[in-house]
Amino acid sequence: MRKLINELKKLELLDIKSALMLLVTALPALILKMRKKNIWLIAERVTGAEDNGWIFYQWMRKNHPERNVYFILLKGIPKFDENDDHMIGWATFRHYMYYQASRVHIKATFVPPRPTQRVCSYYESYIKKNIIRIYLRHGISVSGIEQHRYEVQKVRMFVCGAKPEYDYIRQSAGYPEGYVQYTGLARYDDLLEKQSDGKFILVIPTWRRYIVDLEGTAAQNNKNFLESSYYQHFNSLLSNKEFIDYLESIGHKMKFCIHAEFRRFLHLFKDIDPRVEIVKGGTSIHELLMSTSLLITDYSSVFFDVAYMNKPMVYYHFDYKEFRTRHLSEGYFIFERDGMGPVVHTEEDLIDKVKAYYDGKRFVNNEFYLQRCSKFFPTHDNHNCERIYNGIREIEENE
Repeated sequence: MRKLINELKKLELLDIKSALMLLVTALPALILKMRKKNIWLIAERVTGAEDNGWIFYQWMRKNHPERNVYFILLKGIPKFDENDDHMIGWATFRHYMYYQASRVHIKATFVPPRPTQRVCSYYESYIKKNIIRIYLRHGISVSGIEQHRYEVQKVRMFVCGAKPEYDYIRQSAGYPEGYVQYTGLARYDDLLEKQSDGKFILVIPTWRRYIVDLEGTAAQNNKNFLESSYYQHFNSLLSNKEFIDYLESIGHKMKFCIHAEFRRFLHLFKDIDPRVEIVKGGTSIHELLMSTSLLITDYSSVFFDVAYMNKPMVYYHFDYKEFRTRHLSEGYFIFERDGMGPVVHTEEDLIDKVKAYYDGKRFVNNEFYLQRCSKFFPTHDNHNCERIYNGIREIEENE
């Protein structure tokens, strides 16, 4: 009780309003729970509806319309359908009510389907303790697992997208037996069904936490970014006229998709060749990956989606030591040993490797890397959502 009182002292005005909403919706939630059994709530981000949560929700509505499954999304977002009674506006009265009446909470990112985070965290710790938490994940883990450990996530089902990841998480992340499951990621069903060749190369690197000073000014962060090897290498690639001439000659273009954490720096790329298409915020990364001809990335886990489709890729590791020291430590996946494409350290080698994939008509993966893809994904089909559903249902029925 003393711990609870100390925690309540930390509450702010917004938290008090949220607590009142929980009180006001308590009775309606109780009535709702008697009418609708075993409610499942799914969320990605407050404004997100394109990743594993969304794909799984759509699959559930199509294949199990009898289930009480609801997707939480901020009203006003383009994908929010007012005519879909199974979509609930984030932090609305209805959200608070369904939250209290729910049994299963399914998240695709670190954000669970709570109407408010801090107050609901206390509520779940002291009152609503029987929630079944499912973590669909945003992507496959490739580096350190600190953020995925059981004491951090506290989920009943941790979904893995590949066999080596499953083995690593199960053995190293502290989960009880049976809590980690290799089902494949929900969106992988989409990849096999809808992949195409859009005649473009996608350049999509991840970010670097050490470039951004959270307490620094915008001017200082801009300076840090301009002086970084990240900016210098990608700015050079995107302004390489000879390479872009080559792509144009074979009927392909280049698209550059900067990480969301670095979107604030996009205006600093002043020398980009005008033929390079800059991917704008709000564009579906999922759609881009499905239609790219070849991927250029550094350490971003999006390459697993491309590997699942057996498409060619090149890893550009111009700052490997710095990245491992200052951003993410190395995990079970060693790029040179396990990567589904060649690792390069210079722009010249990068371009040579890209050209080597072209067979005169299109970019084609080679047998060596296709075998690595097959080894990493021993289960390779479009039944990932079905396996996830069966896993959740088994937990729900036995707990």
